[in-house]
Amino acid sequence: MVKLIPLKLQHKLTSVTGRFLQIGSQMSLKKLSTLVAAIAASGLLLLGQSAPALAAATWPAPAAAISFTFDDGFASVYTQAKPALAKYGLNGTSYVVTDCVGMTKTPNTCRADNDKPYMTWTQIKQLQASGWEIGSHSKTHPYLASSDADDGQPNVLTPAQVEQELSQSKAALAAQGINAMSFASPYGDYNNATLAKIAKYYQTHRGFADTNNNQWPFNDYLLNNFPVQEGVTVDQVKAKIDDAIANKRWLVLTFHNIATSPSTNPDDYEYSTAKLEQIAAYVKSKQSAGLIKNTLVKNGIVKGDTNMFANGGFESGISGGWSTDNTSVFKANNAGNGNATGPNKSVAVTAGPTTAHLYSPKVTVNSAQSYLIKSYLNVAAIKSGEIGYYIDEYDASGNWVSGQWKKAENAAFVEGINFSYTPSSTAVKQAQLQIYVTGNSGIKAFIDGFFMFALNGATPTPVTPTNLVANGTFDAGISGGWSTNSQSTITADQNNNGSPANPVNSVRLTSATQERHLFGPNVAVNSGKSYTIASYLSVKAITAGEIGYYIDEYDASGNWVSGQWKSGISTVGAKELSLQYSPSSTAVAYASLQIIVPANASLNAYIDHIRWYQN
Repeated sequence: MVKLIPLKLQHKLTSVTGRFLQIGSQMSLKKLSTLVAAIAASGLLLLGQSAPALAAATWPAPAAAISFTFDDGFASVYTQAKPALAKYGLNGTSYVVTDCVGMTKTPNTCRADNDKPYMTWTQIKQLQASGWEIGSHSKTHPYLASSDADDGQPNVLTPAQVEQELSQSKAALAAQGINAMSFASPYGDYNNATLAKIAKYYQTHRGFADTNNNQWPFNDYLLNNFPVQEGVTVDQVKAKIDDAIANKRWLVLTFHNIATSPSTNPDDYEYSTAKLEQIAAYVKSKQSAGLIKNTLVKNGIVKGDTNMFANGGFESGISGGWSTDNTSVFKANNAGNGNATGPNKSVAVTAGPTTAHLYSPKVTVNSAQSYLIKSYLNVAAIKSGEIGYYIDEYDASGNWVSGQWKKAENAAFVEGINFSYTPSSTAVKQAQLQIYVTGNSGIKAFIDGFFMFALNGATPTPVTPTNLVANGTFDAGISGGWSTNSQSTITADQNNNGSPANPVNSVRLTSATQERHLFGPNVAVNSGKSYTIASYLSVKAITAGEIGYYIDEYDASGNWVSGQWKSGISTVGAKELSLQYSPSSTAVAYASLQIIVPANASLNAYIDHIRWYQN
């Protein structure tokens, strides 16, 4: 049986995310899928630069890549690792602890390891001249986010001390003619607060305990890696290389000290020169076969040389074609909360009582071309809801054609928000990015560094998700598993009141003297998965109550298990709603959408284009 939940009893709102996006008088379609097209890239460009019409993008599509990285700046990087890789035409990235440079004797006072010698500035610059990248590993190698009294750091660094570790290391490298673009946190110790500071100075950040291969288009501020020290076999590394090739991923290997006779204790973080050579030989063979590419970390992120967004770093505030429908939610910020493209200026986001939007300038697009959009996002606080990214599409005359939901963040996180975009049809001639923040979400965030550039070369194959709901466009009327307990007030409609994507057919909702319902077909669900449920709702008139969205959950035998209230709409207008749903327990095998129609509401509304996607 279906569990009917009267609206007046639905006071415990679970996972409420009912969202809609307003573009003038035309409502945009949001969240057409949870995985629309392969997600695109990150890369740091100079704001406001002029460039050719099409950007020469690095990594325009997923491809296998490998980076050799070496932490701390040990002398062995120059004496052992450099020649071992050079033998096979390879190079790497050396993350240097700048205060330890020149400590050539042992024991010394370097906190990274006082029993090992470190490179001199001359060696570091020669390493760079040979094709290596020099990155930062901080000034003194402290724990940036925590502490360890047994390891000589009893107190957590203050924000000012973290800033010094980052800025002074970068300055020390710059003084030697080295523009460090990459950073690796000592001990892999970081949190959102330190990531936000790292992003101000560096274009990439690599952890240490984050041990997966990186999936295109990557997150510039959290690159995964595979630590390699004694105890890790060459075959294990080869397996990671093979995985990167098979799945078109970016493998970042992390080494420390390289020695001809290394310690066998993994906690000493040493590795054999001979084994490094074996790995290098294997990479060379795969690279010669065209299966993988050796890259420096700074070159591994996806970049382009054209920014199609004017004022993408908000150096001129919210101007240059950027606009907002709520100046109290989106405000220009000059307090140093941006990223390395221009850290002083950004846009501060403080959620209000209703959903608000920031709109980019409209840009000219070609339906035969794919594009990459990237940005910096720092969600410092959030209670519910999300901050999301959506593309509105227009024809040559500026008429809205369609839209694509792209990505959203519903947790506190510092990251690069990166995705690809391909126009929906040949009718699309212009596109506009909108950033939305849901109302009453408690979101406090900063956004910066918006880039859009064309992809040359191969482009990713779009992923078309499967709609798990039959007859979601109601072209077959109320059938295909859809039903109602009020055939006189919930009726099939063929008078062009539906979604702009398919307007002819929809379902009309009118109110009766009692609450009524439209029931969706049962959808097989997995308790370990999450789902997006989207719909188009056009409310012509409503005087009381709200149209409710509710999920009924059933076990494998069809018995009702539980339910989740999702959202309620009580305002006039055309809306594209998107809801997030995760089964309540492992007992849930099926779920269905229930649309609740309020009583005595003088209601005239139309619902259409129901989509249910697995995330």
